Amino acid sequence: MAERAPDRLYRLLPGHHLARDAEEGRALEALMRLLADELEIVEADIDTLYDNWFIETCEPWAIPYIGELVGARPLRPFGEEGGGLRAHVANTLAYRQSKGAAAALEQMARDVTGWPAVAVEFFQRLVWSQNVNHIRPAALGAASIRDAEAARMTGGPFETATHTGAAGPVAGPSGRYNIPNLGLFVWRLQAYALGFLSSAEDGYLGGPQPSVSSLGPGFRRFDPLGADRALFNRPRADVDLAARASARNVPGRLDRRILYRDLEALRAGAPGAGDWFRDPPTLQIRLDGATLPPERLHSCNLEDRDDGSGGITWRRPATAGDVLFDAELGRLSLHPDDEGKPIETAFAHGAPFDIGAGPQDRRASVGAWREDLFPAGEPDPFRIGVSARSADVTDDPDQGGPVVATLSAAIARWNAQAAPGARGVITVIDNATYPQNLAIASRVIQIPAGAKLAIVAAGWPTEDLGGGAFRRMATKLSPINRRPNVRSDLRVRGTAAGGGTPGALVLDGLLIEGEIRIEDGSLGRLELRHATVGAAAASLAKGVRVLGGNELLGLLADHAILGRIEMGAAAGGVTLCDAILGEDRTADPDPTAAPLLLDAPDADLAIARATLFGRTTGRTLEAENAIFKGVVDVARRQQGCVRFSFVPVASRTPQRYRCAPDLVLSAEKARLGRDLTPAERAAILMRIAPQFVSSAFGTDAFGQLALACPPEIAEGAEGGAAMGAGFRHGEPFRRANLRDALQEYLPFGLEAAAVCVT
Repeated sequence: MAERAPDRLYRLLPGHHLARDAEEGRALEALMRLLADELEIVEADIDTLYDNWFIETCEPWAIPYIGELVGARPLRPFGEEGGGLRAHVANTLAYRQSKGAAAALEQMARDVTGWPAVAVEFFQRLVWSQNVNHIRPAALGAASIRDAEAARMTGGPFETATHTGAAGPVAGPSGRYNIPNLGLFVWRLQAYALGFLSSAEDGYLGGPQPSVSSLGPGFRRFDPLGADRALFNRPRADVDLAARASARNVPGRLDRRILYRDLEALRAGAPGAGDWFRDPPTLQIRLDGATLPPERLHSCNLEDRDDGSGGITWRRPATAGDVLFDAELGRLSLHPDDEGKPIETAFAHGAPFDIGAGPQDRRASVGAWREDLFPAGEPDPFRIGVSARSADVTDDPDQGGPVVATLSAAIARWNAQAAPGARGVITVIDNATYPQNLAIASRVIQIPAGAKLAIVAAGWPTEDLGGGAFRRMATKLSPINRRPNVRSDLRVRGTAAGGGTPGALVLDGLLIEGEIRIEDGSLGRLELRHATVGAAAASLAKGVRVLGGNELLGLLADHAILGRIEMGAAAGGVTLCDAILGEDRTADPDPTAAPLLLDAPDADLAIARATLFGRTTGRTLEAENAIFKGVVDVARRQQGCVRFSFVPVASRTPQRYRCAPDLVLSAEKARLGRDLTPAERAAILMRIAPQFVSSAFGTDAFGQLALACPPEIAEGAEGGAAMGAGFRHGEPFRRANLRDALQEYLPFGLEAAAVCVT
């Protein structure tokens, strides 16, 4: 809806009425403004009704009604916002026009699951005598044992090898290659791209800085934490329903051999070469402020090798200005002449959910606290930006200031002016790594009584003033594509005196390698939103620790990943939602042996859609759709409830409703008509246990339930969703949607199954 002036009705009145109204105190103007407000509400409703006629612009509630008009099969909503079916309804007629075509099945699978998909007709992968009217030159009868790239792709959606016929169910690998079988390969992991760009609308985005390895500054890792982590493809959008998906359209792990061949063909001038490095490039490297052309990049194996003297080294480029990279290990190496030059990267990593620090869209997260920092009718809060680029650093407001080079400088400026009731926003506007030590006494974040401070990773948009001048917009934030890395502990102190209202601190979008320690004092609230705390290359060891005082402190962790929480005597409550606490790198299945990760003996706990890999203690507990891998010990069991969650049977909790494994144990006892023997009970507990693709931090599928996870957990949450941090992701609904849609669009006589690639 267009912006409309609040006095537009008033200006339509005859001039003599306006003049008389001005003489008598403008009462008529006030009345006309009220009428204009009501008119605007009516006009907005009319505009919305018009938008609701079209699937592209309608509100989510209208999607099923438009789907009914075109006869689209009712499916289950999925995703964070509960939508995801708009494209399915919009493309229904196109599905029917192309019914049975592999390209249409791919598009249908993408629309009903939200996952990238590739359809494979397995009969085309069979070895058979070819018809002279239908020659398949690529379908060789024997695979080349010299082609390592083809061997690695065997069994996947883009393989070139052929197979002999097999009998069996299409869902199993042994029976996959048969004439009536069709496979839909889907990618459960998403690619999260971190990069560099310059946008007048969103503000500058600096690239991540690769971490230096123990071998020296010429040997680096793409992961700022210093872990060997595979890089993922940045998928190219597929906008044509009739086009088949390729490896460039899916968020798969990169193959160093494929990238090597593409770069070598590009250097040789082959037509169509360099596809992996354009629109968008799958990775980029900026050296000394200049983005390197693909011809200066070399894909190779950078595994550890003997340096000839008993030490370890990696391969290095022979020419200055060239860079070697290994996409499978997430490593890169520089020429000795380039070691001291600044370097930035643009790449993508894989993850299953929008949880923790990452480049995902965080506008909803920022919207939850921005009204407290930018209340209507109040003066603008204290604002300062942080950027590692020297070109951005300035105090001149007409050149985009104030922007400082370090977080420590921004914190010092906040502390210098912080007063009771103050409001402030520190905006980290790039993806750089900030190594400054923030744990020393002079850099403790001070939160006076009633004060509110937010440290957020976001763009700070600008407005052009002309003549080369520009200013940062006082109330604007662009919380997308940012994930700065803070390589330090954080220290926070609330300074509210006795009787004063304690202040609050919000951390949004930050990757913090150290712990957050709340010093002796009086802090009222700590909010961690889309943050990762305690991250390291090898583990998730640290988290939040609260020292003496702070009895009123409350903690919120929303879409966050933390190592542990130690609340001490804080009694303001702990809320975990869509979060992961800790990791599980042990082989001991005993829930009583798990480490104590949530220690809040005096706090009331509210846990929803979270996965906790360790033990939990609290005063009271309200929990739903959660997974507790360790035992839970709650002091007041007459209060609260635990619903649709996995809780070890040895736990001391309030009343449990439809929880695992209790529900299974009760059903088995009723079926047998007697108490279970210890052996029967142990067998059930072993079967009804959460299974994860990975429970170790730093891996791509951290926190994602495995395909073999028992249905009592994978579909045991409220409404048939998955328990734990993946509740909102709606994976059971995506799978069910695909099964139902295949019944309608699968060609007659064929059998199909979904095959998960990641």
